[in-house]
Amino acid sequence: MEKSIAIIGCGAIGSELAYNIDNKTIPNCSLSIMFDIDSKKSNNVYEKLKNKPLLFNNFKDFINSPQFKKIDLIIEAASINAASNYVIDILKKGKDMMIMSIGVFSDNKFYQEVIKILETNSNNVFLPSGAIGGIDIVRSIRKHIDSITLTTTKNNKALKGAPFFSNNNMDIDKISKRQVIFDGTAYDAVKQFPSNVNVSALISLAGIGFKRTIVKIVVDPDQSNNLHELNIKWKFGEITINISNKPTLENPKTSFLATLSALECLRSICNHDLKIGS
Repeated sequence: MEKSIAIIGCGAIGSELAYNIDNKTIPNCSLSIMFDIDSKKSNNVYEKLKNKPLLFNNFKDFINSPQFKKIDLIIEAASINAASNYVIDILKKGKDMMIMSIGVFSDNKFYQEVIKILETNSNNVFLPSGAIGGIDIVRSIRKHIDSITLTTTKNNKALKGAPFFSNNNMDIDKISKRQVIFDGTAYDAVKQFPSNVNVSALISLAGIGFKRTIVKIVVDPDQSNNLHELNIKWKFGEITINISNKPTLENPKTSFLATLSALECLRSICNHDLKIGS
């Protein structure tokens, strides 16, 4: 049976999901609704679709619409702020969700409320692996982990606009050589770099938590790719995973791998086939 999909956010990931659903690259689903407070973004995507979904730019109109009741899965692909504002209300309606802005779970109150809803209702929340690998490993050994350190390296353009720079009176454009600018917990990293370290949030949820996961952020003006090095020390050894990702053309803050991960997660939800990995 075909699943009816709604997408929140029409940026790099949301638009690519919309195009793939529309082109039937992902079978057994159809795009019924797109919601973005920026009408220009949603209209740009809408014009390129063969099968036209409904458009909303007001959340109350979206969630209270008759069409919303028919939706099987809502995909949040907007921002931590959007996830914070919308997810709880959607889950209370009994809808399944895929959440891309995983940093929202650094708010323990939000996390606990989501868990409480899921324990009460029969709906699900899906968190794609995004731009990092090894999440199956982290989940499998979480009870035996001594420490996890994530080192993320991006160029100036990919990090520009993060609250960290205004909070520390630092001009990112003036950084001319490789430099470690942040060394702290994932909990603090998500607050200082909300659009850049979603991978640290997923690692924290899969592993030993936001306040025990260490994040180092490096600015490298000569680096065109987004780099992630994950180092795990655990009871039976040590694991190091290195990832080098090209950013999307639409948004240097988003790795193309994050988009592919969202597509694969949706494909897994909609398809009736082998479920590979733990």
